[in-house]
Amino acid sequence: MIRGWCCCLPAYRFLTADDAQWAAAPADDFARGGIGLLGVSFLWGLAAMGLWHGGRLLFGQPTGMYLLSNVVVVFCMLLWPYRRAAGALAGILAGEDATLRGLLAAMLVFLPTAGLMVLRPGWHFQEPFLPMWIAWVRPESKIDRVLLLMPLWGAWSMLILLQFRRPSDDEPILRAVARGCGPLTAAAMMGALLAASLGAFAYLPWTQLTISATAVAAALGGGPALVRRHGRVDRSVLLAINLLTQLAFLLAVVANTNTRLW
Repeated sequence: MIRGWCCCLPAYRFLTADDAQWAAAPADDFARGGIGLLGVSFLWGLAAMGLWHGGRLLFGQPTGMYLLSNVVVVFCMLLWPYRRAAGALAGILAGEDATLRGLLAAMLVFLPTAGLMVLRPGWHFQEPFLPMWIAWVRPESKIDRVLLLMPLWGAWSMLILLQFRRPSDDEPILRAVARGCGPLTAAAMMGALLAASLGAFAYLPWTQLTISATAVAAALGGGPALVRRHGRVDRSVLLAINLLTQLAFLLAVVANTNTRLW
């Protein structure tokens, strides 16, 4: 338990620390940063589920959609654990164009809010039976599954990028994270996320395979593209690909739940 918390605290700083705190952090603390990032992402997923259900109890669905519940989740997401990720993604894509940066920042608020708003809990959907001893791993609300898996895919995208684009010697923290999570570990994490996603969306037709494929494609394609745009591998690129992969995953879920497409 203590070791787990020791992994999560540096990972939390990875996501939220300002530049001065980041520069002062000892690299040795991040030797198990890969596991820590997944742990923090899982905890945030649980917190997002709690926020969504709290918003549902407080505000209901006066417009026929869970608008205010989703606003609560997205605002907490972008003002807390992924505030720097949103700034990094908008900054890398917009460059020196302040107007474009503002537009992209607005889109980063709108996209997850709109994406979550059109989803439904879908408690009534029929899906494969799970024995009682393991049924707890699959929340009944389909929105809960999305909120839990989004940050995990985002964390994995950071780790896989470090396997393909090694950081330079002047990024000791990133090098420590890359050493602590090698290619086999990153592949095993991807396998676990693929299995979890297949189980979470088993109520959808076979086209639900595109959900996981989209997340993998966003990580493997978007990461190098952001590196080329930014010019180097640093924390801002990793934070940006985290949020980009989450958005791609969410939009893929939305597309798959729109049965008119299939």
